[in-house]
Amino acid sequence: MANLLTFKYWFNTSPESFIFLARIAFLSFLGLLLIAGVFFMLARRQAGPKKVLFNKLYDFCFVNLILGLLLLFFNYQQVRFFSARFWILIWLIIMIWWAFNISKKIRKIVLQREERKKDEEFKKYLP
Repeated sequence: MANLLTFKYWFNTSPESFIFLARIAFLSFLGLLLIAGVFFMLARRQAGPKKVLFNKLYDFCFVNLILGLLLLFFNYQQVRFFSARFWILIWLIIMIWWAFNISKKIRKIVLQREERKKDEEFKKYLP
């Protein structure tokens, strides 16, 4: 565990392969991305403002699933440069940035819904 906080662990260009437990955890995370991606693929068929959101979440899940499978493949095959741990850090940073942008879109949809509800309430009393 102390190894996780060292510079050499994260930036070694020829790291050892994942241990069994780490590989299972990584595959579980990729499985969750797959399940969520299938759910969003089915949910994006509905019309309305949520369709754009579900498209973004679908893209997020499947692009990150493919990147994660690539990282796992390179680690399993022990490709020196591409199995380096810093690729996982870069992947996680990109996932966080992408999720932040999606959350901004969610907030925008919620604000639009509240605004539409206020307009309908106001128009209800107009002749």
